[in-house]
Amino acid sequence: MKDAKKILICLVLKCIYCFCLTESVAITKDSTKITNRLFMPALQMGYINHNLKNISEGLIIQTSIEYRTNNNFLFRVNYDDFSGRIFTKDENDNQYVAKVPLSELIGGIGYRLNFKRHHTFALVQTGFRFYELPEIENNNGILSINQSSRQIMPLRYTLGYEYEFLENIFFNLELFLGHFIKEKDYWSNDKPFFGGTVGLSTTLF
Repeated sequence: MKDAKKILICLVLKCIYCFCLTESVAITKDSTKITNRLFMPALQMGYINHNLKNISEGLIIQTSIEYRTNNNFLFRVNYDDFSGRIFTKDENDNQYVAKVPLSELIGGIGYRLNFKRHHTFALVQTGFRFYELPEIENNNGILSINQSSRQIMPLRYTLGYEYEFLENIFFNLELFLGHFIKEKDYWSNDKPFFGGTVGLSTTLF
C-alpha cells in the first residue's frame, strides 16, 4: 500500500512538471495573457455533510485561487471554512454539544472541457484539514473543557460546471466527495464526506 502511494505521488509530480514546462514555453511566447489565466471566486458558498454521527452538517465558505493552462489543465489551491457542531461525551458518558472551528487548506490538479460558454471540469485535491479536539472533564459538577489543535489529510474529488454569462465572469456549480488518507480521532473512512457549492468567479486581475 505504501509503495502504491509512492508511485501515485511520483506520477502526479511528473505530470505537474510536464504541465508547468509546457506552460512556461507558452508564457514566454505570450506573457500578456498570464493574468487572464488566474481566477478566484467572488463568492462561493454551499453545504457539507461530514457523514458522521458526532459532527453535524453545515455551511461551507470556499476561497480559492486557480490557474488555467493553455491545454485545459488547471491548478487550484483552496482555503475552505466549515460551520458545524461536534457532539462529545465526558468520562461519565454525559453528552455535550460544542461548536468547533473546522477548515481546510488543499491544492490539486484538474482538467476542463470547454463548449463555448459552457464548461465542465474534474479536480483532485489533497492537503490538510484543521480542527480542534475538545476534551470535557466533569469533576463534581464543575466542567472543564480542553481543546487541542489537530490536523488530518483529506483527499477530495470535485466535479464542476461553469457558465460564462459575461466575458471571464462565470457562474459555478460544484459537487465534491472525499475521504481521509488515514483515519484519526472522530474522522472515519467508512463513510465519505460530501457536499456542493455555488458561486461566481472571475479573473484575478
